[in-house]
Amino acid sequence: MTHKEFRFFFDKKMTPVYQKAEIDSLYAQVMEFALNISRADMILKCDETIENHSLTNLLEYITRLEKKEPIQYIIGQVNFAEIPVNVNNNVLIPRPETESLVYWMKEQEQQNPSVLDICTGSGCIAFALEKHLNAKVNAWDVSYKALQLAKQTAKSIGSAVNFSMVDILSTVDTDQKWDIIVSNPPYVLEEERSEIDGNVLHYEPDLALFTAADDSIQFYRAIIQFAAKHLRPGGRLYFELNPKTFAQVISFLKVMKFVDIVVENDMRNTARMLVAKTKK
Repeated sequence: MTHKEFRFFFDKKMTPVYQKAEIDSLYAQVMEFALNISRADMILKCDETIENHSLTNLLEYITRLEKKEPIQYIIGQVNFAEIPVNVNNNVLIPRPETESLVYWMKEQEQQNPSVLDICTGSGCIAFALEKHLNAKVNAWDVSYKALQLAKQTAKSIGSAVNFSMVDILSTVDTDQKWDIIVSNPPYVLEEERSEIDGNVLHYEPDLALFTAADDSIQFYRAIIQFAAKHLRPGGRLYFELNPKTFAQVISFLKVMKFVDIVVENDMRNTARMLVAKTKK
């Protein structure tokens, strides 16, 4: 099968599932990943034959894409804040909103801070802050499988992030203090389940998505209580927010005596990021 013939076959298989623009993007990503060729080469090689072993892999990717498995899981990696981060279905796929949080922090923070990333998942925030702030980072998650994947990324990029399995909803025994604590915790409400794309529900982990049905800010509350004791004076706490619950988060921050609370909107002009400070 030539490249031109495969493109026709790919489009035929994907058309019932995806929109045209998305098909074009998926095709380019699959070909770059499977054959290590550029978009220009895809055109220049249109009459060349695809080798059998490569074709076998490509047909497998088509089967997975037809089931709406995210392309990031098929490829096994995403580029996040200029860093190649490994992903699979044990971690959330990093979103642009989370990347925006990292760059927002970069604008506000000085270099060389000590950072704790709670609910780290793939480690994307931890790796990005290590790179862009030259931070010394501890990263915690309750998922053993997520941590194993994050450690693989750390090894591949030469990162010194220190990963630990910690359940922030339980009592955490540590005397350590940090300049910055950051978290993108599970914050999707059970009532929002019907609004989520099927491929997210089927492939991304519930553990990292949903908060408790009877406690919409359980993770924020636990992290705020922890941060009140383990941030240095004047230290800052950053969150990625659920727009539906951010007002409750702010109220609890005030109860816990945090000051200088600032909320930043995302690209959709929706409340998505927050920073709060401990008193000096």
